[in-house]
Amino acid sequence: MILLLTLISIGCGNFLGKVNNVETDYLRVFLFPHSHDDVGWVRTMMEYYKDQHGVKQIISSYMEQLIKDKSKHFSQVEIAFFSIWWNEQSDTMKEQVKQLVKNEQLEFLSGGWCMNDEATSYYEDIIDQMTLGHKFLLQHFNYIPSVGWQVDPFGHSNTQALFSNMMGFNAWFFGRIDQEDRSIRERKKELEFVIHPDTDQGHSILTHVNYYGYYSSPRGFDFDVTNPNRQQVTDSNLQSKTDELARYFNQQQNSYKGKILAHTLGMDFQWSDAASYFGQMDRVINKVNNNTEKYKMIIQYGTPKQYIQALYEQNITYPSQQEDFFPYADYPNQYWSGYFTSRSAFKGYVRRIGRYFQQVKLFYSFMKINNQCKSLCDETNLKNLAEALGTAQHHDAITGTAKQYVNNDYIKMIKTAYQEMNKQVSTLLNSLSNTQSITHSTCNFNGSNVCHSLFDPLIKNQTVILTVIDAKVNNDGIKEYLKIFVPDNLFIKALDEKDNLLNGEILCTNEQCILYLPRIVDNSKLIHFYKLQTVASQDDTDIIKIQPETITVDKDTKLFGKFKLNYNYYVSSSGAYIFRPDGQPHPYGNYIKAYNFTGSLVKQIYIEKSGIKAWVTTYDEDENIFYLDTFVDSINMSDYRGKEVILQVITDINNNKVFYTDSNGLSLQRRQVNHRDSWQMTVLEPVSGNYFPVNGAIMIKNENGNQACAVLNDRAQGGTSLNNGVIELMLQRRLNNDDNKGVYERLDEQEEVDKKKVGMRQMMSHTIVFYNPKSDSNILRQLQYQQDLKPLIYFSTQDQVEYKSLENKFEKFIEKQSDYNLCKFYIEPWLTENQYLVRVHNLREEGIQKLKFPAGLKFTETTLTGNQELKNWEQNRFIWTDTYTNQSSKQTYQEDQVGPMKIRTWIVTI
Repeated sequence: MILLLTLISIGCGNFLGKVNNVETDYLRVFLFPHSHDDVGWVRTMMEYYKDQHGVKQIISSYMEQLIKDKSKHFSQVEIAFFSIWWNEQSDTMKEQVKQLVKNEQLEFLSGGWCMNDEATSYYEDIIDQMTLGHKFLLQHFNYIPSVGWQVDPFGHSNTQALFSNMMGFNAWFFGRIDQEDRSIRERKKELEFVIHPDTDQGHSILTHVNYYGYYSSPRGFDFDVTNPNRQQVTDSNLQSKTDELARYFNQQQNSYKGKILAHTLGMDFQWSDAASYFGQMDRVINKVNNNTEKYKMIIQYGTPKQYIQALYEQNITYPSQQEDFFPYADYPNQYWSGYFTSRSAFKGYVRRIGRYFQQVKLFYSFMKINNQCKSLCDETNLKNLAEALGTAQHHDAITGTAKQYVNNDYIKMIKTAYQEMNKQVSTLLNSLSNTQSITHSTCNFNGSNVCHSLFDPLIKNQTVILTVIDAKVNNDGIKEYLKIFVPDNLFIKALDEKDNLLNGEILCTNEQCILYLPRIVDNSKLIHFYKLQTVASQDDTDIIKIQPETITVDKDTKLFGKFKLNYNYYVSSSGAYIFRPDGQPHPYGNYIKAYNFTGSLVKQIYIEKSGIKAWVTTYDEDENIFYLDTFVDSINMSDYRGKEVILQVITDINNNKVFYTDSNGLSLQRRQVNHRDSWQMTVLEPVSGNYFPVNGAIMIKNENGNQACAVLNDRAQGGTSLNNGVIELMLQRRLNNDDNKGVYERLDEQEEVDKKKVGMRQMMSHTIVFYNPKSDSNILRQLQYQQDLKPLIYFSTQDQVEYKSLENKFEKFIEKQSDYNLCKFYIEPWLTENQYLVRVHNLREEGIQKLKFPAGLKFTETTLTGNQELKNWEQNRFIWTDTYTNQSSKQTYQEDQVGPMKIRTWIVTI
């Protein structure tokens, strides 16, 4: 069989060769010119864009070369940067770029707003940032990315693999896997394999692990002008450089199957002088291609899409993989499991605003569908918040591994967009209630701050309206609690929309008071309100202040007779990326006091230690669900030693060193201490080597599977279960070392308190649940659902309010079933005025969700990001042959069904 390969000559003299009738036993090498452009790391995103050799210059430079020479190719990844560049271009240049895309000279890899992290990003945020980028490519190029590109994240999740498939990718590339795993794969020729992220055969995807330097040029062939050690190709060394490159690729062939290889050509922020780079490589490539009998190989510039197409035609059987790739170690004693928790305040902030964004998109969409916007529905604020949150998912942003001033820039970006979005929500609420100049404010509490929009009017004896936006679906009749910080020493009453008195309980510690206000969920409408007023005495209100009882709590005290709660810390030589404790953990803080509150609605144990305050709360006599709030005060570093504070929940469950952690908030991954399914690991770091990312929950269960304990968190953290019955989560890190991974700055976050700089303080929340997985398989997801869809609360000072109801055209779309509904409904405006992107996520571990498509609406089912019809992708996708032996097949459901843990997406025309 003869392979015809034509390489096009170029007019400037760098002749790449024209090769006909190439023998199939020749090695074929694809080189991928690319630049890895972090949207912030040691410099801010815009600094990286505007630098002398920055992204603006990089894109302009490679575009010029691609326009000149059709044999040249380039792969662009981060749409955050590309969109800025695109908006600065003339119409003429835009038309030329569109032609490059049409010619397949320019490929967009992944196509997300950024290259998101895979350990600490929540699944909703990953979907959103990918959708944002794909929407841009669809609008401007009608382009659909087909290859995932995750070459720099520090480990890889099964959810990212799953989403890569669901977004319509035929393969995905990454660079970083554990050094021990990589060595074994290189010997066994298993750097390409098919990963099966769940039990559905239809979700498998080919995975390519890059050969050298994660995503760099072949060793000795980095010709970028920013590389001070570059070795120029000259007439005198051309032959030796050509031989060197040929030897390199022959060596690489020992690690891959087949006769086709791929290699990256570029590095961080390279190709600002593309003419020079291409010119150097052209000389070597030309030499190889004109001496095929000697070198037995053909080298060409190309794109991953072209490589994957050529690979698919080889029809090779690949090894299979089910395990994810955490934690990652680049050297034997350096596990990158510290960043799972680094910058916990930022991680919490991003998660909170991300959840807010889901509900605000729904509120905005319903306003628009109901023609309630008038001139108020400007989608600029939605777009700006989407871009800010999308940027925050970057693998040096949400990870907590950027320099402090860069992290501050991320915060400023989100805060600015969030504040503008809230102003628009306030305006829309006024429009719905026919009021003007009323400010609707939100409040977030971090242990000590005051909410002036709530406190000030109550102190002045004014009425405060609590407007509640609740986006849950079919949860009618379920009781939940609003948790509201209120001023001390006031009698407060609460009224519903019909002015009925509501009962509630106030619990105060250290002059900080929290009102627990029960409400019955009513999903017949989106917006609800309650009134808070001060009254003269206890006789005028049904809200009772519960008095504390002093108790004694130590490390061996079983709280509520169910579990022990310990706060400890590791002394470490860790850095922002690496977790490297110096030994076993020590008790953290000295015991000060403890209180017990016993109300008819709320029961709570308050524990105070130096450095820690903890509130353990349970509602309505529930003996299995406990809500834990922890305030971690400033970590003392006066001894110049890094410290990492951990939470330990100690139970009687014998889990035999097996535990489970979620994958970006989705499926639970089985973990076993000192074990990897894929290879026999060498145990060098018994703590950090067994730490895994926890984005939603960590769970242990007994060997019979009928007793379990899970801890849900409100932000990404590292977690493990090193000892039987013990769940461990890292809460906060303050470090005295840099780990020499590139950021060159120690992780020492500070804030100002009473005009003094102290270590960052933070309030964080966990939910602890005991259950029987066999009989109550969905309880964990029920708690996750409630946490993700916690109602948005807005405070305003006004005596009365009445909101117009918004018609929900999707009211019966998700059918009400006999079980507890765990379906999420997402909606946001799409490309045209009457189009909306709609998703339904069935969060149940067990149980199918039925749908009833509303009459009069046109539904077109798409891939996950809405950029192509699902049926087209399924007809054209690549089906790879691999060694997977699980008997399960592609799971199929009816048109009106959403399977357990499944997400479906549509473009809906109204």
